[in-house]
Amino acid sequence: MDGRALTVSLAALSRPGRRECNEDAYGYWEGAGALVAVLCDGVGGQGGGQAASRIAVTHVLDAFAPHPEVNVDALQGLVRGANDAVVAQQVAGTLTADMRTTIVVLLLDLRTGAALWAHAGDSRLYRWRDARLLGHTRDQSLEQRLRDAGLRASAAAAGALTSALGSAEGFDFEVLDRPQVLASGDALLLCSDGLWSALDDAAMTSTMAGCSGVQAWVDRLEAGVQQAGRSDQDNYSALAIWCAAG
Repeated sequence: MDGRALTVSLAALSRPGRRECNEDAYGYWEGAGALVAVLCDGVGGQGGGQAASRIAVTHVLDAFAPHPEVNVDALQGLVRGANDAVVAQQVAGTLTADMRTTIVVLLLDLRTGAALWAHAGDSRLYRWRDARLLGHTRDQSLEQRLRDAGLRASAAAAGALTSALGSAEGFDFEVLDRPQVLASGDALLLCSDGLWSALDDAAMTSTMAGCSGVQAWVDRLEAGVQQAGRSDQDNYSALAIWCAAG
C-alpha cells in the first residue's frame, strides 16, 4: 500500500449540554508508529450509560497499546472486546444491568497513513481533505433506516438505536473492509450525536475555515453548539485529529 508517514495533532472536548450527567467518554493512545482514538456515548434511558462508555473506552486503549496493529482483524477484535467488557460489568438489579453505549474507533498507521475505523450506533467519524468534506459514517439508528426506506422519520425515532455495545447475544457494527490512506491536510472528527445534531455538515465544515490549528477548530465547534442554543441539548463530545507530513 502506497502512503507516506504522518504526524498528528489532536484536541478534544466533552460537555454535559443541558443534561445532569455526561455519559460520553473518549480517549486516544499514540506510540510505536500507530494511533488509536475512540469515542463512546452511553445510551440514555438504559441506565449505567456513563459506566458503559468509560468501560468501552478503557478496554480499547488497554487492548491496543500492547499490540498496536492496524488491520481489520485487530479492529474487529477491539470492538467485540469492548462489548464483552461492558457485558462483564453488568450487574443484575443495579443501574448497570442493561447498560449500553455507542462506539466509534479509529486506527491509524502513522508510518504509511493507512487508517481503519468502525462504529456501532450513532456516534460518527467525519473525514475532510483540505477542508472539503469527504463523508461520514452512517448511523445505526431507526431514523436512518426509515430514511433509507424513503420514509419520513418521526420525532419518536430520533435517538433510537438499532445497535449498541452491551449485548451478550451479539450486536452489529460497521467496519471498513480495507484501509483508507490519509494524507497531509486530512482532518478527522469522532463525535457523539449531541454535536452533529446541533451542526449540519455545512456548518461543521465552515468551522474549519482559516483555523490556526486543531484546538482552534475544536473551540469553534463548541461555539457552534452553544450558538445553536438547543433547549434539549444532549451531551456533546468531539475528538479531532489533524494530519501533517511526518
